[in-house]
Amino acid sequence: MFGYVRPFKPELRMKEYEAYKAVYCGLCKELGRQYGIFARFTLSYDFTFLAILSMAFQKTAPDFSKIRCLINPLKKCSACRQNGVTERIASQAMITLYHKCRDQLLDENWLARLPVSLSFPFVRWCWQKARQKEPQYDCFAADMMQNQQLAESRLSGPDPAAEPTAHFLSQICETLSDDPDQKRVLARFGYLLGRYIYLSDALDDLEKDAKKHRFNPFLQRYTVSELKSVSYSPAVESIHGTIAELEKAFSLLNLNDWQPIAENIVYYGLKQSLQNILRKKEKIE
Repeated sequence: MFGYVRPFKPELRMKEYEAYKAVYCGLCKELGRQYGIFARFTLSYDFTFLAILSMAFQKTAPDFSKIRCLINPLKKCSACRQNGVTERIASQAMITLYHKCRDQLLDENWLARLPVSLSFPFVRWCWQKARQKEPQYDCFAADMMQNQQLAESRLSGPDPAAEPTAHFLSQICETLSDDPDQKRVLARFGYLLGRYIYLSDALDDLEKDAKKHRFNPFLQRYTVSELKSVSYSPAVESIHGTIAELEKAFSLLNLNDWQPIAENIVYYGLKQSLQNILRKKEKIE
């Protein structure tokens, strides 16, 4: 995942922000415990949100405890763990990282491949360990990457190009609840969340992809100049439409104590991430 699913801090109450940080710190701690210190630096906001979704459907209460932070060992911070959720999400994060690195190794530019090549033995070791714990997730991720390569080879537009990521997250989110009604809603929500992540990443990488002659779904119909001239409206409208549908699906979920934090991310954070992408493009211009 890519880090576009994050909270909008100004709209979070203090206790909600502390709970969110506790989940993030708990995941960071778990990554270090299972996969070593360097694995901690791979944690993204997207997996923190996935952990919150998972915790919302657990029957046991979360466990908050004080731990020492690697960055500031003199100060203790809160960490949240719950019924194996952090262990599972940490493994899923490493599996995703492995498949993403494998995809990056296909880059034709050897200089771009160099950092990934140097870290790949460590990433592969983490993956071999993680896939034993999460074999189904590994199969889902491998299928997603294969389908993504196929879509890109066909020079697909935004809708078919986003399908593999959307389907992947639909499969993952559907497993979070045993309730049949919630499973259906989670599948739809995950599909739209995956679509949002893929399209946001494509918009974010637009100029870089054009410069390096890499696939980008928005460049199959428009040039960068054409998109700039209309303030990227084809991409922005597609992402806004996805967010609107995602909000409808989200309104049918019952996330218990985690509802306020999830609402902040879905109703404010996703739009803010899009605005951050557009602001970054304004600075480039």
